[in-house]
Amino acid sequence: MLLPSHNLNAFSAGAVVAVLLACGGCVSSTTLTSPVEGLVTVNGEPAAGVSIVFHAQQEQPEIYSRPSAKTGSDGRFRLTSVSSGDGALPGRYLITLTCRVPPVESAGGLLGGGVPDSVPADQFKGRYENPQTSGFSFEVRDTNNVVPPIDLKLP
Repeated sequence: MLLPSHNLNAFSAGAVVAVLLACGGCVSSTTLTSPVEGLVTVNGEPAAGVSIVFHAQQEQPEIYSRPSAKTGSDGRFRLTSVSSGDGALPGRYLITLTCRVPPVESAGGLLGGGVPDSVPADQFKGRYENPQTSGFSFEVRDTNNVVPPIDLKLP
């Protein structure tokens, strides 16, 4: 059954208002999170390709519990929780860092149509892979956050 046009317009306006009211509680991840950036070096030199994970030390929604990043060629990073570079929820975090290198291949490896002979190895040999023993932590605040430079050592 077709509604008269004046009823349809009233219905449409009511639907729009209802949707706007319902979205009043909608927030994007960037309104919850705070930007977090930093620098990772190895023996004082910028470290490219290092994976960084912040492990929340307080109760948080799963989607926000482990913000992460990968360092650029300049060793710099910006954490991501949900959308690129959005940062992390305020709170305390333990930090883990790894840097995977391509696996060694034999004649039967990738070039020979096979698979890598081993999984990529961590350049740091797991030294910074455990949040409890990595030695790095940071408290994210409500404003822009800059992690003090993290200088790693190769084993």
